[in-house]
Amino acid sequence: MDSNSANARAMGRAFIDDPVLQEQIAAFYLTLTGIDRGEKIRRVQHHIIQKPFGKNEFERLWERLIALTQTSMGTAPLANRCKQILNALAQRGITRVALSNTPLIELRHILAVQGLDSHLDIIRGGGNWPKTESLKHLLDEFEFTPEDCLFIGDGKGDLWAARAAGVSFAAIDPNTGEFEKEHGFLGPFHTLLDWAGQAGLISS
Repeated sequence: MDSNSANARAMGRAFIDDPVLQEQIAAFYLTLTGIDRGEKIRRVQHHIIQKPFGKNEFERLWERLIALTQTSMGTAPLANRCKQILNALAQRGITRVALSNTPLIELRHILAVQGLDSHLDIIRGGGNWPKTESLKHLLDEFEFTPEDCLFIGDGKGDLWAARAAGVSFAAIDPNTGEFEKEHGFLGPFHTLLDWAGQAGLISS
């Protein structure tokens, strides 16, 4: 799903009611690749709000962001034919994993609302830690061999996590230039469907 823009809008609304500042926060959020949600909140506070957190303010922002993200992600557009692609992977005996910086309870809710949970074998969320740690923990938990895995993602943080864990990476980039200065991956592919077509999973 188009998670980046949905999460960016949610972050803006979590911080403030002013629509102008919301847009500034959303635009800044989209530059924050490769870091966890907690660090994104801290950087928005420092660069946009430009004052220290008040008492329990970080915790209040975290909880508010959970509610807003569930709403925005629950209606975010899905990648074209993504369920068909996930089904094609299952038919080939490939384990399908959702790995996200979104906390697990929140992530499960979003995937259920979007009707994706039944198309996945494993769901693992994140929190106030880097995706690199989440991926390494996933590999250890299920004793996956990194060389047998493929990470498909749309951000540099995904690429960096895959690289650190020794997992191959396929980049999805709908002309944002996210991976322009990066190397050592498959693609970038304009859409998930483009990747699936080239991989021979489905006719694009």
